[in-house]
Amino acid sequence: MATARFLHAADLHLGSPLKSLGTRVSPEIHEQAKVLANTVFRNLVEVAKSEQVDFVVLAGDIYDKADRDPGARIRVNLGLRELSAAGIKVFLVHGNHDPLTPDYLSGRELPEGVFIFPAGEVTSHAITMRNGAEVTVAGISYRDKAETQNLAQLFHSVSGQTIVGVLHTNVGGIGQHGNYAPCSSADLQMSPVNYWALGHIHDRQVHETPKGYWAYPGNLQGRSTKATECGAKGVLIVDVHEDGSLEAPRFVPCDALRFQRLSVDLSAVTDQNDVSDIVINALQEAVDGADGRSLMVRLEFIGSTLIYSDFAKKFNELQENILTTSPEIMGNGAVIKIRQSCRPLIDLTIERGRGTLLGDLLVELDRKTEEEVPSDLRSAVELLLVNALEGGK
Repeated sequence: MATARFLHAADLHLGSPLKSLGTRVSPEIHEQAKVLANTVFRNLVEVAKSEQVDFVVLAGDIYDKADRDPGARIRVNLGLRELSAAGIKVFLVHGNHDPLTPDYLSGRELPEGVFIFPAGEVTSHAITMRNGAEVTVAGISYRDKAETQNLAQLFHSVSGQTIVGVLHTNVGGIGQHGNYAPCSSADLQMSPVNYWALGHIHDRQVHETPKGYWAYPGNLQGRSTKATECGAKGVLIVDVHEDGSLEAPRFVPCDALRFQRLSVDLSAVTDQNDVSDIVINALQEAVDGADGRSLMVRLEFIGSTLIYSDFAKKFNELQENILTTSPEIMGNGAVIKIRQSCRPLIDLTIERGRGTLLGDLLVELDRKTEEEVPSDLRSAVELLLVNALEGGK
């Protein structure tokens, strides 16, 4: 059975400034990261051409801000023209970061085969794919940043053999993301749509339904060491058979640099002098697993360990050592943040429940946020308390 395919991407956030790199990264590495981040739309175009897709859907937040960075607009326009020249159609909606304002469309001429879904109502386009499958692509853009209407319910009148619905939405009120155009998975499944090409959530998700799938490809390029920004980022490729049936989406990476949270567990470590070597080995393994991408790492020490007292005392010295030696391993990447979350092997949980002065101090410390008590200060305070518990050792 002959197959054709389309590409699903979302949350490109082009023009994002990568402020998360912080001050520990050298100006040279920061500039290189910026250059790399500016290549991701180019990577998407190359994937679309190499996969020989019939069309591309972009499910919102193409730009990071409503004023749309001029350099990003140039790169997008060049990419859209290249896709058009290759005979690849593009269907896109605008989301909460780049709502479809009247001034954006004013005087703008789109390349042939590029379609922006308007705000206010769901519109659709019928496509005959290269294998003869009849596909209807339907979508709707945001008019304003804070879209509160359940837009998924507006797709019920769309008809066709195989329907692709393009929508920027939060399904089920997923945390850490604004609850824009909120809907439920039941709303999606009750619609006639076979494949929901969604945007807004930066974690990649694929959910099978009786009619097909609803999916978030995640963002195209990670931007920080926030959990939802870490790991491989890219697009989903969906194969369509002659009869309109769909294969499960497959992931293809497009990111130019990668962010990762790297945990180093010190639970089994008995000698403080071994920590540096353990860190170096962990960083090397992470770099080797980054598919040749520059890697930006948030390093976190975890575990209950016998060396806690020595480790906490020498933590600042260890940080400086890591920042000095890691560039040789990281290349164009960097360790951008180091956190200390180790705990003493003494069970402080039991002490918290005893109602002693020390226990009360620990409970009060727990109530403080990271902003109120930074992790290094928290560790120093806990060290003092542990020494007190151990009799002042």
